[in-house]
Amino acid sequence: MTRTVTWALGAIYAAAWAILGWLWRGPPTDLDYFFLPAVRIALRGHPLLVYTVRFQTVIANDNGPLGLLPLTAVAAVASWLGWPDDQRLLRAFVLAAFSVFSLLMAREAVKAIDRLRGARLAGLSRVVAYGVFAVSPTLLIGVLGYGHVEQPMMLWLVLFAVRKLASERPVVAGISFGLAMLTRTLAALPLIPLALLLLARGRWRVTAWLAGSAALTAALGLAPFVLADPMDTIYSLLTHRGGLPVSGGSIWQLVVGTPYAWIPQHADVLFVFGLALLVSLVVILARRDLEASSRDIYGLLALTALTLPLLAKSVWPYYFLDAYVFGAIWWLGQTGPLDWGRRSIGAALPLMATIGTLLTEYEMGASAQRIRLLEGVGMGGILAILMAALAVRLRRRCENPKVPNLTS
Repeated sequence: MTRTVTWALGAIYAAAWAILGWLWRGPPTDLDYFFLPAVRIALRGHPLLVYTVRFQTVIANDNGPLGLLPLTAVAAVASWLGWPDDQRLLRAFVLAAFSVFSLLMAREAVKAIDRLRGARLAGLSRVVAYGVFAVSPTLLIGVLGYGHVEQPMMLWLVLFAVRKLASERPVVAGISFGLAMLTRTLAALPLIPLALLLLARGRWRVTAWLAGSAALTAALGLAPFVLADPMDTIYSLLTHRGGLPVSGGSIWQLVVGTPYAWIPQHADVLFVFGLALLVSLVVILARRDLEASSRDIYGLLALTALTLPLLAKSVWPYYFLDAYVFGAIWWLGQTGPLDWGRRSIGAALPLMATIGTLLTEYEMGASAQRIRLLEGVGMGGILAILMAALAVRLRRRCENPKVPNLTS
C-alpha cells in the first residue's frame, strides 16, 4: 500500500469511530462514570486527585493514570472548541482520537505476524490482518459499549514490550511494561510467563532488568498520586475490589449464596495470577526450546490471558480482548502444513474469545440468576477445555520452531 492509501484508511477508521460515538444511545459507560469525571478534576487544576471519583460511593477506577493523560488533552481541546457539555460530540471526539491507539495496537500485532512468518504481509492480506485486530467485536464492545478507551493503548505497549524483549532489549521492554501497567493494572499478567521463561533459562540479569525497569516505571508514575492522595489512590488501585461481590459471567457463580462466597470476593485476583503462574510453568518446563523470540510465546501469552475471564469474580466482555489479540497473532503467525494442529487451536482462540464476549454481553442484560449461573459455568467449562488443549499443544515442540530474523 502507498503511504497515501494508508493515511486515507486511517482517516476513514477514525471517522467511523467518531460516527459510532455520535450514534451511541446505550447506557452510560466507564468513560462517563470514571474517566471523564477524573479528567474534569484534572482540568480544574487538581490532576493528582483523579482517584477521588466514585460510582455509587463504593466503586472506583482501578486502572493506572496514564490513560487519563491523552484523555485530558482531548477533553481540553473539546472544551476549547466549546463541546464540554455536549456528550455526543465529546464521545465522538474522544473515540476518534483514541482510535489511534487501536491502530497502533493493530500495527504492532501485524509486525509480530510479519516476524513470526518471516515475510511481510502485503496488499489485501495486510489490510485483512489489520482488520482482524482493529475491527474485532471484542474491541468494539469494550471501547464503545463499556468506555474502556485505554485498553488498546495498554495492549499496544505490551506488544511493543514483547517485541523489544525478543530483540534483547529488556530495559526498553520493562519501561514499556511499566507504562502498560500505568494504563491498566492487569498488564502485569503477561509479565508472569515472560519472567518465568527468563528465569527458567537462567537469564537472571535480563529478568532483573526487565522486572526492575517495569517496577521502577510503574512506581515513578504512581508516586505523585500516592503522595498527594494516599487514601483514595490505594483504595482505588488496591483495596476497593475486595468489597465488590461476585457478579455475572463468572464460574464463581457456583459459590454465590454459600459460606465460600468470600473466597472469590476477596481473593479472585490471587487465583487468576496463581493459575497464570501454574500454566506458564507447565508449558515452560516442557519446552526447553522456548524463548522470548519464539513463535509459541504468543500462544503462551494467550493461555495466561484466558485465566482472567476464567477466574475473575466478575467477567466483563472486554476481558477477552487480551486473549483475542495474543491468540490471533499466534494463529496468523503459523506457517507450513506441519502446523495444522497449532493452526486449528490458534483459530479457536480468537473465535472463542469473540463468542465469550458476545455471551457475556448477553448475560449482562439478564436479571435472572439462572441465566447468570448457566452462562458463567458454561463459559468457564469451555475456557477450561480450551486452556487444557492449548497447554497440551504448547508443550509439544514445534516442527519448525525457529523464527526468521527480521528487523525489529
